[in-house]
Amino acid sequence: MIWQLWKPPSSPSPIGLLLPPLLLLLLLGVIGCQPTSHPALISARIDGLLEDGLGEGDQIILVLDAALELTASPRVGLMIEGATGSEQYSFHSTEDHNVLIVELESGFDHLDLINSDRSVLVSLDLGLLGLKDDLGQPLEGVVGPAILQLPVAEPAILEDARWIDSDRSSTVNREDLLVLRWNQPVHFSQTLRDRKLQISPSLIRLSVKGDQLGSSRIPARFLDGPSSRETSILLGELPFLTIDGMHEHSRSRFEGSPSAIAVTGTTILPSLDLVTDQGGGVASPVVVDLEGECAPWQDLELPPGLPALAGHSLTRLPGGKVLIAGGRALMAGSSGRALASAWIIDPLGNHQGPISMQAARADHCATLLPGVDGLLETNDDLVLITGGWDGSRARDDAEVLLFSAENSHFIPVETSAPSSARFDHSAHPIAQLNTVILVAGRLDGTLNGLIEQVEIEILDSDTGPKAISTTYQIGELRYPRHQHGSILFEDSEQPLLLLYGGYGGSLGTPHVQFDTEHCRVLDNPEAFRIRADSRTTRALLIDEPELNLPGPRRGLRLHSIGDSSSQGNRALLIAGTRREPNPDALTPFQPTECRTSYLLEQQDTKFGRIRLRWIPAGRLPVELYQPSIVGLPGGRILIAGGYDRGGLPTSEAAIYDPFSGVVERVCKPLSRESAQGEELLLAPQSVALWGGALIIAASPESRTSRALLFKSGN
Repeated sequence: MIWQLWKPPSSPSPIGLLLPPLLLLLLLGVIGCQPTSHPALISARIDGLLEDGLGEGDQIILVLDAALELTASPRVGLMIEGATGSEQYSFHSTEDHNVLIVELESGFDHLDLINSDRSVLVSLDLGLLGLKDDLGQPLEGVVGPAILQLPVAEPAILEDARWIDSDRSSTVNREDLLVLRWNQPVHFSQTLRDRKLQISPSLIRLSVKGDQLGSSRIPARFLDGPSSRETSILLGELPFLTIDGMHEHSRSRFEGSPSAIAVTGTTILPSLDLVTDQGGGVASPVVVDLEGECAPWQDLELPPGLPALAGHSLTRLPGGKVLIAGGRALMAGSSGRALASAWIIDPLGNHQGPISMQAARADHCATLLPGVDGLLETNDDLVLITGGWDGSRARDDAEVLLFSAENSHFIPVETSAPSSARFDHSAHPIAQLNTVILVAGRLDGTLNGLIEQVEIEILDSDTGPKAISTTYQIGELRYPRHQHGSILFEDSEQPLLLLYGGYGGSLGTPHVQFDTEHCRVLDNPEAFRIRADSRTTRALLIDEPELNLPGPRRGLRLHSIGDSSSQGNRALLIAGTRREPNPDALTPFQPTECRTSYLLEQQDTKFGRIRLRWIPAGRLPVELYQPSIVGLPGGRILIAGGYDRGGLPTSEAAIYDPFSGVVERVCKPLSRESAQGEELLLAPQSVALWGGALIIAASPESRTSRALLFKSGN
C-alpha cells in the first residue's frame, strides 16, 4: 500500500497575485502566520507479535499527511478507545517526518482482544505532544481517529524441498511425492480446498525449462492434512523434475539448468492457497534446490591401469563377467590411439587382463554367440569381434575370444573370403547358428551399404583351436549409413532386420562418399527378411513410410521391448540429433525434434509389406547423441551419457518404463564426485548386469576408465 505522505501546498489565488507587494506585507503583519488547518492522521498500525500480548518491545506506527517536528519524547498525547489511564508509552520521531513511533511499555492488555471483527480507534492530541509544523509553529487540537490495524502477518518461508521416490524406481513418476518444508506451520485455504487441492501454476514454479509437476489432464495436487511445517504434493501425470542440481540463479529458466523450486505467493502479492496460522501467505525469497535421497550409482573397482577409453565394446559373458575389448586410449590433444588389448571384469574382483587381441580396433562390434563351442577346457559361447578402425584403416578381418577361468585368449578368424571393411557398424547374432549379420558402417572414405552374413565354425586341431568363417553378401541398403539405429527381430524362421536414421545417402549404392555433398541426416527406414538358410534377404516395402516418422536423426538407439508376439514386434527409438532441432520444453511430446522418444510397433501386412506405427513415448531431459542403452530387470530401458546437440559430453540419464509408456529422468546424473567437484564421464558403454546395469566410461581427469553400477530399484 502506498501512503500519501503530505498534501501539496495550495496554489496562490488570482487575487493574491494582483495585490501589490507592500499591501500583502501589511496584511501579513496585521493578521499573523496562524495555522488554518491541522494535519490528518492517515493510519495507525501495530508492529510486533500478538501471540505474547502487547507491551514492551511492541510499537504503534502513526502516519500523518504533513511533515512535523517532534522536539522531545513525550509520554502523553496518545488517545486510544477504551484506554484505562494506566498505559505507559513514549513517542519518537523517524527519518520520515510524517511518521511517529509509539514505543509501548505496559498497560495495553485491553488491546489483546483486537481482531478483524473488533476495531479500535486511535487519535492524537497535538498540543500535548508539542508538535510543530514545518515552519516551526506549534500545533494544537486533536487529529484522528484512525482504525488501529493489526500487524502484517509474516509469510511462511520455504526452507527446503525434497523429492521422495515412493516406488524406489530411481525416476520421477506419478507415484512420487514432493515435500515442501516451511519455517512455520501452514494450512490449506478454503479456496484451495474448493478446487480439490489442485496446485495453481502461479504458486509453485520450477527453474528448469521443461520440468513440470504434472500435466493439464492430471495435474499435481496437495495431500490433505492438518496445519504443518511440511506440505506434501502428489505428482501428476508425466512429471519431470531435475534432482540435486546445484542451482545457479544466472541459469534459471534455461534448459539444462540445475533444478530448483520457488514459491511466488506472499502477503504483499497474495496467492493465499497456503496460509499461516496468523493469516499470512507463503513465500520463497531465494530459489530452493530440489533434493532427493535417491542414490542409484555405485562405484565398481576396475583393474589398475585401465586407460580412459572411447570406442570400446562391452559384452556380457556367462557367469556374470564382462568383456572390455579394444577402443581408443584418450590422450590430451589427440583423438586417441587404437588399442589391441582387452580385459575381463569380475564383480568379485578376479579381473583378467590386459589380454592381447589379434589387432588394434576401435568402433568395432563384439557379438556374443551362445551355444556349445565343442572345445575342452573353455567355457561355452563365443565372442566374435568384427571390423573396427586400427588407427590407419578400416579392418575387414575378425577374431574370436575363447574364455576360461584361467586362460582366456583371442584367436584369429581364418577365411578365404573376408567380409567387407567397416567400422561404426551394427552386428546382430542369429541364435544357435553361430551366425552374425553385419550391416552399414564406414569404410575409410565411404559408407558401407552391404548386408553380410558371417558364419563361424570352431575346430579343435592338433595345433589348437581354429576359427573359420564364411562370409556371404546377402543384400544391399538403399541408403548406406552410419550413426544409425538397427535391430533384428527373431520373430520367425526369417528374422526381420530394421534400420532407421543415421548419416548417409542414396547416391553410389552400395557405397556412398562420406562427405557433405553426398550425405545428409536420414530418417528413411529400411526393412529386410533374413533368409539365413539360403543366405539371402528380401527387402520389404513399408506402408506410408513418410507419415508420422520420428524425423531425421543420427546417433540414435533402437532397443527391443519384450518378446515378439502375434501383435508384431515392438522397440524403443530414442535419442539422436540433427542440425537444427526446434525444442519446445513445455510439451511432453514434440515430433519435430529429437528429444521425443517413440514406441515402434511393427506388423506384417501381406505381399512383402510391413506397417510401422510410431507412438510418442515421452521426452529426454536434453537432446542426447550416441548414448549408451541397456535393458534392466522388469523390462525397463536405461539410456545414459553420450553427447548433447552441441557435441559436448553429457551426464544425463533416463529410463523408459514400459508400464507408464514414457521416458523418465534418472534422479541423479551419470557422474561421480572428485577432488575438483562433479566429474563428467565420457563415451560410456553399458551392459545389463547384477540386477541393473554396468557402465564403463572414461574419466578425463585421471585418464583412466571408471565403472558405475546402476542398481535398479535402489
